[in-house]
Amino acid sequence: MNQTVQKRKKSTEKDIHLVNDPIKFFIENKRDSVWEKNKEKWKVHFRLQLKVLKLFIDNQADEQHMASFVYRLGLGYWGVGKQSGIPSGILSLNAVTSENTKKTDDHFIGAQLIGKTVHQSFEACGFNEDHMAEQWLYENLWLWMTIKVTQEEHRSGNISKSVDDLELKKRMEHYVNVSPLVTLKKR
Repeated sequence: MNQTVQKRKKSTEKDIHLVNDPIKFFIENKRDSVWEKNKEKWKVHFRLQLKVLKLFIDNQADEQHMASFVYRLGLGYWGVGKQSGIPSGILSLNAVTSENTKKTDDHFIGAQLIGKTVHQSFEACGFNEDHMAEQWLYENLWLWMTIKVTQEEHRSGNISKSVDDLELKKRMEHYVNVSPLVTLKKR
C-alpha cells in the first residue's frame, strides 16, 4: 500500500505497511531502541510501583483499590513513568488517512490488565523485585505500548472494554471496529 501522507504543512512520501501482529512488530522494531534510551528511569519507576503493589498486598487491600489504584493508575499508566504509554509506531488506517480527525493513543493491552499481569508475574517469581526490574520488564515492555487510533475508534463500542483476558487482547479480539493497523515507512 503506497500513499502520500501529509504531516503539517510538509508532504512526505511514506509507504503504509499492514501490521498483523502488533506485539511482534513492537518487539522487532521498537523495543530495543526505546529500552536503550529509557531503561534506567523505567526500572526506577517500575521498582517504585512494585513496592506500592507489595504494600497493598501485604495490607490486604480490597479488589476495588487494587483494580482502580494499583493496577490501572500505578502499574498500568505509571508503571514505567509514562502515563501516555510507549508509542509503538502503529496506527489505525483511519488515523493515517482521515484528515482533520482527532486521534488518541490506545493502551493496547489496557491499563488495568497491565497491572493484573504484573501482579501475577510478581507473585509467581516470589516477589523478586530484581528479577522483575532487570529481566521481566524488558521481556514484557510491549504491555505498555500504545496504538494511535481515531477518537471515534477509541469509543467503547469499537474497542471493547469487556475483553479482560491477556490472550484475547494479544489476538486483538477487543479491536471490534477499528480499521486495519498499519505503520508508516519513509520511501
